[in-house]
Amino acid sequence: MMSDSRIPRLHGNTYTDNVEGGYMLVYNPLSEKGVAVLNKEAAFLFQQIDQKKTLHDIFLQAQGLDRNVDFHDVASVFENFFSSEIIYFDTPRVKNKFFRGKPKHLGVWLHITNQCNLRCTYCYVWKTHEKMSDATARKAIVTIVRDAVRHGFEKIIFKFAGGECLLAFPLILDLVREGRRLAGNVVAIDFVVLTNGVLITEDVARKLKEERIKAAVSLDGLGEYNDAQRIFPSGLGSFQYVERGIQSLQHERVPFNVSVTITARNVENVPQLTHYLLERSIPFAFNFYRENPYVKEAMRSDEETLIACLKKAYGLISQCPPRHSVMNGLLDRVVFTRPHVYTCGMGNSYLVVRHDGKIAPCPVALDEVSGSIDDEDVIDTMQRSQFAKRRNVPIERRTSCMDCQWKYICCGGCPLLNFEPKTGANARSPYCAVYKALIPEVLKVEAKRLLAYGTREAQELPGSLAS
Repeated sequence: MMSDSRIPRLHGNTYTDNVEGGYMLVYNPLSEKGVAVLNKEAAFLFQQIDQKKTLHDIFLQAQGLDRNVDFHDVASVFENFFSSEIIYFDTPRVKNKFFRGKPKHLGVWLHITNQCNLRCTYCYVWKTHEKMSDATARKAIVTIVRDAVRHGFEKIIFKFAGGECLLAFPLILDLVREGRRLAGNVVAIDFVVLTNGVLITEDVARKLKEERIKAAVSLDGLGEYNDAQRIFPSGLGSFQYVERGIQSLQHERVPFNVSVTITARNVENVPQLTHYLLERSIPFAFNFYRENPYVKEAMRSDEETLIACLKKAYGLISQCPPRHSVMNGLLDRVVFTRPHVYTCGMGNSYLVVRHDGKIAPCPVALDEVSGSIDDEDVIDTMQRSQFAKRRNVPIERRTSCMDCQWKYICCGGCPLLNFEPKTGANARSPYCAVYKALIPEVLKVEAKRLLAYGTREAQELPGSLAS
């Protein structure tokens, strides 16, 4: 049992909010435990923490409201607080220790073709007939697996992309088989196809299932909203074909999710799309549009509309929450359950291989070549990228983010958006106000989900402690 002389303390930047039904959510951004939900009695005890009171002091206050409470009850609740990492005793978790260590997972984007059957209005890839040769593709797989093992990575996630990667589906199947053979029992390996969904038939879905390949399907709205920006060269919309592809994935039980890119054109349909996906138990993630040289029109949604439409979508999720947590997909680049110092793995644990075997730091920066798969060590090539070093800097070096309580889950957003030649990587993200407005809303969505399906809430105390 805990000593009654111990003093419970709160972590810096701990966030709390009230939840319907008399509950309280507590979130520590420096913990991987996510949201904790406290009932009235537990919330009362939590609110007594002032960095001075001992457990004995708090017990006396609780007993003053309910004589049936004994010290064991109070100590048990504080043990739950401690294991949930919403309080600490003695000394807090040291941030530097928490973030120490090399990344264990390597992300690889294989840009196997510039060809595409669609002409999406916001795409950052200039369409050509160029594609990755079989020899280049196999060399990429061999080289990356070899060097990833050499550098101590425990898992590699290969993402096949383009263009439309399913235009090269036979090559993908060969690379998956070769990759699994090379990885053996030495390193874990996963494969994902990033697709517009148009080419997914029952047969394609069946092969994805057989080869244990996951899928990420782009869908930006229902009907006309998707068809306003995801179109064929003829101008015809793609929604009905994407919907058919998604149905094939579901029929064959292929693990997949839907990726939604939010622009000014489709933002108003995001709540309706959310309802559609929830009804069909389809996992999804929201992404924000990124400017690129191939798009001339202004496609970024204004802050007010974006915030309002996402709040409506979050409200729908709260009304009908899925059993699994969705909060890490509800706000572009924000990861709530893994505090981190870099927004993404660019330059550290993520590389892009172009169709010609050249290595780039990011799919949206394909022209920023740092080397090729012919290099002696492609991981070294990835880490030497000056483009990545200038943009993807640790959050402690972003002076514009220093005082923000969300800095270790947001890290300033996409490093391509918060970089300006004059200010460098210290520019604020154009979505900064959106993050600050919506992070608390996402936390509340998660709290309501936990309440719907069972929570990590602290143990209830007998009697009417908080009444």
